[in-house]
Amino acid sequence: MKAPLSPAQERLWVLQRLKPDNSAYNCHLVRRLRGPLDRTAVDRAVALVAARHESLRTRFVEEEGVPWAVAGPPPTVDWHRAGGEAEAEELVAELVGRPFDLSAGPPVRISVIEIGPLEHVLCVVPHHIIVDGWSLQILLADLAECYDASVAGREPRLAPLPIQPSDYARWQRRRDERAVPFWLERLADPPPPDLPFRAVGAASGRGGFHLMELSPEVVRGLERVGRERRATLFMVLTAGYLALISRHTGQRDVLVGTAVAARERAGLEAIVGFVSQVVALRGDLSDDPGFAELVDRVRADAVTALGRPGVPFERFAQPAETLVPSLFILHNQTPGKDGSFGGLTMSQFEAGYRQAKLDLNIDAWHDGSRILVSFNYDTALFREADVRLMGERFLRLLESAAADPRVPVSRLAMADPVAAPVMEPIQEAAFALGGPPDAVALICGDERVNYGELDARVAEIARGLLSGVRPGDLVGVCLPRSVEAIATLLAVWRLGAAYLPLDPDDPDDRIALLAEPAHWIVTAEGVTRGAGALRYSGAAYVIPTSGTTGVPRGVVAERAGVEARVAWMREAYQIGPRDRVVQFSALSFDAHVEEMFPALAAGAALVLLPDGAATLPDLLRSGPEVTVLDLPTAYWHRLVDVLDEIAWPAGLRLVVLGGEQVMAASVRRWRDRFGDTVRLVNSYGPTEATVIATLADLGAEDARRRPSIGAAIGGASAVVLDDQGLAAPAGVVGELALGGVGVARGYAGLPGLTASRFVPDPHNPGGRRYLTGDRARWRADGRLEFLGRADDQLKVRGFRIEPGEVESHLLAHPEVAQAYVTARQDDLVAYYAGTADPVDLRADLVARLPRHLVPTVWARMDALPLTKGGKVDRAALPEPGRPGAAERVLPRTDAEGFVAAIWCGLLGVPEVGVFEDFFELGGHSLLATRMAARIRAGLGVEVPIRTLFDKSTVAELAEVLEDLLLAEMAEE
Repeated sequence: MKAPLSPAQERLWVLQRLKPDNSAYNCHLVRRLRGPLDRTAVDRAVALVAARHESLRTRFVEEEGVPWAVAGPPPTVDWHRAGGEAEAEELVAELVGRPFDLSAGPPVRISVIEIGPLEHVLCVVPHHIIVDGWSLQILLADLAECYDASVAGREPRLAPLPIQPSDYARWQRRRDERAVPFWLERLADPPPPDLPFRAVGAASGRGGFHLMELSPEVVRGLERVGRERRATLFMVLTAGYLALISRHTGQRDVLVGTAVAARERAGLEAIVGFVSQVVALRGDLSDDPGFAELVDRVRADAVTALGRPGVPFERFAQPAETLVPSLFILHNQTPGKDGSFGGLTMSQFEAGYRQAKLDLNIDAWHDGSRILVSFNYDTALFREADVRLMGERFLRLLESAAADPRVPVSRLAMADPVAAPVMEPIQEAAFALGGPPDAVALICGDERVNYGELDARVAEIARGLLSGVRPGDLVGVCLPRSVEAIATLLAVWRLGAAYLPLDPDDPDDRIALLAEPAHWIVTAEGVTRGAGALRYSGAAYVIPTSGTTGVPRGVVAERAGVEARVAWMREAYQIGPRDRVVQFSALSFDAHVEEMFPALAAGAALVLLPDGAATLPDLLRSGPEVTVLDLPTAYWHRLVDVLDEIAWPAGLRLVVLGGEQVMAASVRRWRDRFGDTVRLVNSYGPTEATVIATLADLGAEDARRRPSIGAAIGGASAVVLDDQGLAAPAGVVGELALGGVGVARGYAGLPGLTASRFVPDPHNPGGRRYLTGDRARWRADGRLEFLGRADDQLKVRGFRIEPGEVESHLLAHPEVAQAYVTARQDDLVAYYAGTADPVDLRADLVARLPRHLVPTVWARMDALPLTKGGKVDRAALPEPGRPGAAERVLPRTDAEGFVAAIWCGLLGVPEVGVFEDFFELGGHSLLATRMAARIRAGLGVEVPIRTLFDKSTVAELAEVLEDLLLAEMAEE
């Protein structure tokens, strides 16, 4: 007879289908037994316990994509003999770590290993789909009672079980369905799934452990806090864990999961089954509460959540690890507790469990006086040293909270050695054209200009075109990529003035707005007088950046800072006369400084892209032998996607990245292709810090975890500041502040904004540092990790964008009532409420804004969804589309029609388009398995479950099916 699975069992069944070789969900019960062991009694005890507990006789089969529990033969005992302790440990580790085929038989293996005549190891390994932690204690107690009864020749003293797991599963399915609305509302707009020290990448399932112990004194202090706040010890410890995560990540809204026994229904307390459930607690750490107040908040939250069924993870678009990135569980029994087993002495034996179910799982056991804490972590995502540091900080934080629970969370002691700001010595600043007169300085298409010709051209422009320019003037330069543009910038500097680079491709109104501070404006038609009033003595350039109010603000960079950067880059990048450096960036972005001036100062050849950045692949294919590339990270990511299609120059030796977070997967692909033959560096620096402030060489380690942005470069300093403005220790997220010679003067004509972001540097008397608004943390190796913005500012394709600027232009349209601009990967996305057509809106913005500020993806709505607090509910925003997209495209081929018909049946919709996404339409992992079953039944081909996730549109999946059918026909 078959029975349904509970929702939690279904999730585990799907996970096992996706990763059949994963043994992370193997549970284990391993005990050393000393004394004369009766083999016959052991066999009989196992038979009696299996007859008593239905789960030990259950296997899991699939019918049309639906899993069912069916009864099977009971397990038997496997007897082994080991040559000693070490061999027994190896055998136990193999038994614990071997994965299960859930359909082959009951997913449990019971083994006894003989080490000597009076010493054995009992090893019981069930899959989590049939047991939970509570069940293991029941199983051990029942085995001991049945063994004792068998030895004594009596019947076991065990009360009949009124409920079996199959009864519970049916009841739980009905109960869970009623709880869905509660969890959907409670977990709307979830916070980012940040965890301290977590690397970027996929989990491996391989686990490590770090153990620590809270002393009886600390435990008594925490229990006292609980009594005073009418909270359980679990609530107090959870408050401590939430504080630990918040202090590291900077998040004030923190989600953590916990497992509840869920055996409140009569009859459940004695069954062996997967009864426990995961519920989510949402920590509110806004307004920096005292620890005692945080305990109050956790108590109120826990009372609401713990009485509900578990979270229905399959109902959410986000994966479970996004909603609940870690679990914190308090057990009431010490693991591996010594005792007796039917007259034998029982003690703990090393289980060799080296798996990890989650990224991070914290288990705590309270034995009445002490608390033992175990951090179980995925070794692909966390380093042992980092987890150990996190554990030590958790202990210090709890000690501090127990000593004085009135202390605000931000001030709870978590002390360890603090990373002081790094200040490297300034290299000798030098800037001049560095090549001999006959050496090539500029290459622009077919044009070649040597250093002598360039110097003469600069002098000519300074004497003629710019003859009216005086030191301290600001000169707007609005010229296309050309030799003339480079020579004009150099001429401005030679005259002691500063330049304001303007992009001739921007709308005329935009250029006019940006040029307002300039005293002179250079265009292809000549020079005109501007209306600028401010003086810019000692300034090198002014770079406009996006502004929150819709008005761009100009960053004033100091000449001394630029000269120091140029000198440092020449040495750090080892640029010399033999190099050919591509000038990739538009002049309106400060990256051009890094590309142009170190190359010219070192006597290298600067290679221009007269037709823009998109022509770089053509240049690499047919142009000069390029040795150095300086690229926006987003552009480099796209090149890596087509790595083998690019004609990479044989002489390429250095690639400099910057603008946004580098992806570890891209570093891995790059290194697989180039190894260490091409130096790959990751730079970081806002416009306010003069191009870059930190640098990291990316190597093998950066292919496995979040690539670093390194440490401060020469003349710069970097410090991570916590909420109190103090230097944060390694692993703690805070705001990155930059100091040193590269810090810009400030924002032109905006003294208030300048004062708020450029503040005194306590480590450099008389100096200032810039508060970047970027979140970062120090790693244990002394390098920085970039973690995104602390405010609403966006980074899209390497461009820094204030969404408020775009929103202000959208709201100026008479047919737009609400607007919200955000980023999704490489797209700038606009959501709006109103009657305006997105095609018209886009055209309107193109006429007023530079291209990088124009959204590429749009969504028109009747009204933007709001949270109870009145903010835009990001989780409720639909997947947007591109302007001008065609209407729904119905199936065009038999294969597409076949797939679409299956989708309609599974999703309960009348029709689907061939370019719509299964999971965006409401599909989930369990429905995906049913889809695979229907494909198998209809076509007789096997589609791996993973393929259904990777090819999630009708058109993509239909193409896969056609290929499979053709391959099958070719084999016949």
